[in-house]
Amino acid sequence: MASSIELAARLSGVVSVQQDVLAAVNDPEKVIQVVVSRTPELTNGTGAAVEMAGRIALDDLSAECVRERCTVRCDDVESDARADPEVAIPSGIRSLIIAPLLNGNAAIGVLKAFSTKRSAFDDLDAYTLQLLAGMTSSALMQAHEFRERQASEQRYRMLFERNVAGVFRTTLDGRFLDCNDALASYLGYASREDLLSHETWDLYHKRSDRERFLSELQRNRALTNLRMELKKKDGTSVTGVVNASMIPGENGETQVLGTFVEA
Repeated sequence: MASSIELAARLSGVVSVQQDVLAAVNDPEKVIQVVVSRTPELTNGTGAAVEMAGRIALDDLSAECVRERCTVRCDDVESDARADPEVAIPSGIRSLIIAPLLNGNAAIGVLKAFSTKRSAFDDLDAYTLQLLAGMTSSALMQAHEFRERQASEQRYRMLFERNVAGVFRTTLDGRFLDCNDALASYLGYASREDLLSHETWDLYHKRSDRERFLSELQRNRALTNLRMELKKKDGTSVTGVVNASMIPGENGETQVLGTFVEA
């Protein structure tokens, strides 16, 4: 049984790894690199690896770990019927422990610590690996969510900026939150930045025109193919077709997202 001093030392080491992982939490590859590089020193191993579920052979110890969703320990790959010594020994592996990476009730992969020595791991090593695996699972989920959100934002930005229609996102009180160059061009502004420096009220000849538009939008939540006359920067008029919807903003305020195409 591990002493309280040994347990405290392991927990301190796990906290140290957690800090390094948090610094890399937006990058799945870096998370794995940190965990793989730090796991051997905390588990008395000579190496470590992260294997994702789709790349695990159906008949090895990692597969058992994924299937049972519990830590698997092998003290000697030559005498353990579950192990494949023909694969392990040439790789320098004589003993190993494997902990599942869990996302809810599903095992998405494993964290594996291995050693060139037989019976290199004890119960404290297995417990330490479980802690590291739990931390790794959470970090990988956060990293993948960040990547997906980043990719979604990039797709949104590409569609927004390359749209031949004028695209706008505003608040109900008249602030421009975003627009593209096409809208600025339709309205006679020098650039997207030039238009963003103004308020939406500047695009209407009469304030009541904007108020009537918002009233109808709030009543229907969306407007399709609405023919409108807007005021260009030089004061002249441009007539076009507007499609707009009310959407929730990040801070809870209602926003208006829409397009304008000159008719």
